Amino acid sequence: EPAKARFLQKGLRHTLDNANALITDSEFTRQELASFSGWPLEKIHAIPLASSPEFHPRGESEVWPVINKYDLNYRGYTLYVGTIEPRKNLGRLLDAYGRMPLELRRRWPLVLSGYKGWRSDEIHLRVRDAERQGWARYLGFVPAAELPLLYAGARVFVFPSLYEGFGLPVLEAMSSGVPVICSNSSSLPEVAGNAALMSEPLDVVGMSENLAYGLQNDAWRDQAIARGMERAQSLSWGRCVRGTIAVYRRFD
Repeated sequence: EPAKARFLQKGLRHTLDNANALITDSEFTRQELASFSGWPLEKIHAIPLASSPEFHPRGESEVWPVINKYDLNYRGYTLYVGTIEPRKNLGRLLDAYGRMPLELRRRWPLVLSGYKGWRSDEIHLRVRDAERQGWARYLGFVPAAELPLLYAGARVFVFPSLYEGFGLPVLEAMSSGVPVICSNSSSLPEVAGNAALMSEPLDVVGMSENLAYGLQNDAWRDQAIARGMERAQSLSWGRCVRGTIAVYRRFD
């Protein structure tokens, strides 16, 4: 949104004029900020985030109250969590899902959760059409207490975003023991490591092939769950805190 962008640019300029150092949550953002601002890289520090402890693997009985509320089946849906807005690339996600056989889509429908963002009317129209065909659901904003259970009950998590400063939902999905299919844009390869199936965000065919493979290939799913859990455990809040303190101690 133009007004929001102008506000953020003004705030960033004030920060750049007054800060001793900058902390970003990804190397991608660190490099981008140095290029944008002219700040030297050695004064910008990338310290990754972590997921909250409530995001962890859960059995069917534990997630049942939430998935039953939304009329979903355990390990029976593809999940997207995030704002419904152009940056999230959901039009191409719907294109990619629509390329799969209808039987596959109805067996494992695409479930979207998140705020209705700007310029999202067309996406919502398309989702409603897919709902009528039986292969998509829009849940709106899911309460924070329910979200970890919604993650843990998913068959795969999909995140096709065009641009992310970090991509926390990918980390939350991996922490939940859910295989991830995402785009290879911006910071997402840093977050996902070798655990996810990735494609170019504009590559609808590649995204569709990854979805079909990820939904049907149990051997890959087992491998992706193990790698994702390992990756998520390496990105801890302890590591984040230690890195942040180390930056501040430079100015004691």
